[in-house]
Amino acid sequence: MNLFVSIFGGMLLTVILFGVARSFKLSNFWAAVLASVLPSFAYMAYSATSWPGLDVLTMHIVAFPTVALLLFQIGGSGDAPYEKIHWAPKLLIGFFVIITVILGGFVYIAGKGVPPSVAQWLLPNIEGKTVHTGFAGVIAHGEEASKSIAHHRNMEKKLSRLGWDVEVVGLDSLRAGVSGEVIVLVNNKQNQPVPDVAVSLGLGRPGQAMPSANSLLPAADGSYRTSIMLPAAGEWLSMLTLEYAGERIVFERALGRE
Repeated sequence: MNLFVSIFGGMLLTVILFGVARSFKLSNFWAAVLASVLPSFAYMAYSATSWPGLDVLTMHIVAFPTVALLLFQIGGSGDAPYEKIHWAPKLLIGFFVIITVILGGFVYIAGKGVPPSVAQWLLPNIEGKTVHTGFAGVIAHGEEASKSIAHHRNMEKKLSRLGWDVEVVGLDSLRAGVSGEVIVLVNNKQNQPVPDVAVSLGLGRPGQAMPSANSLLPAADGSYRTSIMLPAAGEWLSMLTLEYAGERIVFERALGRE
């Protein structure tokens, strides 16, 4: 589910449920309880079938009761509908509403990046360029970063020693919710396909454990193929593993997706 739709759509649903409850003469308190509980439990039920991550779940569970609480404060603690209140509480409520919208927007941008039309307006000198603005995860520095660079160079040396040329086709065209074919070509110095290579491809979120990988099956033309799908939009990390005659070569690559 689109984060923008779920968070702001849920907040709108909270407002509608509160208004409907008040139209049935429920007190402000019980209207607020109803308006916060129903969207919260609905999203938790959805999360049980399609886990969005603890941070996203927490944001939703906080946002819906917050909106309901603000509506309760506006309506007052009595049963009379929408009593007039001083401008100072209204200003405070408006401040928290703006903060909620801004934080929700930040989380949306972190997961999916800035929309291209907005990026073209905000970022300088990007005409005709491909822009990736999604959050790519935590970037390691220091000792761990040097280990990662050393690992990549070690893998390149293994390929050079074996005399292999590896080409991956279809990885950049993967889209969320759509199955796509990924083709891996492993050729030797004579530009001939290398047989009997165990090739696997895994997709995971940056900073999270990599789930089980998909094995690529050899095709008649000597390539290795599989059908794979990004479970959701946002930033993904691909891990390509080649195993042959006791050698194990692993490459990681960041994938930015709208």
